[in-house]
Amino acid sequence: MLNRKIRGNKPRKFNLSNHPWISLAALWVTGIFVLIITAAGANKLGVPGNSPFRPLVTPTLAHIIVLFLIVPFVFQLPNGKSNYRNFLKAIRLIPIKPFLLLLILGITSSFVFLFLLSLNSIILRATQGFPINLTFLKHYIDLSLDLPPRSLSWVAAFPSIFEEVSWRGVMLVLFMKKYSARKSILITALGFGLFHLINLLGGVDLNFVILQVIMGSAVGFFYGYLVLRTNSLLPAMLFHFLVNMFIGSFTFYFQRYTSDGTKILYALVSYPIAVLVLIVLTKAFCKKWISEPEYFPSFDISS
Repeated sequence: MLNRKIRGNKPRKFNLSNHPWISLAALWVTGIFVLIITAAGANKLGVPGNSPFRPLVTPTLAHIIVLFLIVPFVFQLPNGKSNYRNFLKAIRLIPIKPFLLLLILGITSSFVFLFLLSLNSIILRATQGFPINLTFLKHYIDLSLDLPPRSLSWVAAFPSIFEEVSWRGVMLVLFMKKYSARKSILITALGFGLFHLINLLGGVDLNFVILQVIMGSAVGFFYGYLVLRTNSLLPAMLFHFLVNMFIGSFTFYFQRYTSDGTKILYALVSYPIAVLVLIVLTKAFCKKWISEPEYFPSFDISS
């Protein structure tokens, strides 16, 4: 009788970190499940869904559970079984060097992006035939709309920092094992944008969700470039948080005086242009102030 067992050729143990698409699906399903559980827990604790501080419980708590407990210890992502320090290093949360320059880059790029979006208000006003005078220019950006105590937009924006840990931290690393840097950035950018479709299940208006998909996909491309060029999640996390916090202040005139169809049309044009500007500015900033990662010497998606 023939022995079909071949010595030394034991079947390989399945490793989730070698399968980015399966990992992405697992992360989505697990994230939704944990979000439902934490939302139910928040309701039990007496934190209603309409509470202004609810985002600090859900989805923030759900993100923390999934990304910092389930992902490294259960799924063993993104690089298989590892210690916690190596996990944080793999997703580029540590080390944060050079801290001050990364901080400046994150803050500066976010407000450059917001300013570029604010130009839509000027373009809209011009097409409406209204004067673009000093009175208008003094008030078309109103930061007080998103600052405490008038607003708690920082609370609503807070969970966005964990989206960067998920997409540009864990998933970008996984896809780069199988695809090029450019393709991996594109996949995670489109995935990040399309993931906003889940908001439809919560009753969010379709036109608003479409805008989220367009913005998430376009800006997601910049997030990927920013993270890989600086070898850090810090600038992208800060950028994401500040943009989500202040976008209302920089675009309130445009949002108030234009139709949903026009908003989508402007988004299809303005977001890609803004992203290209940001990539060029980031490239120039990093060339002068932040050295290129040693293990990725030829990376440059803007060339």
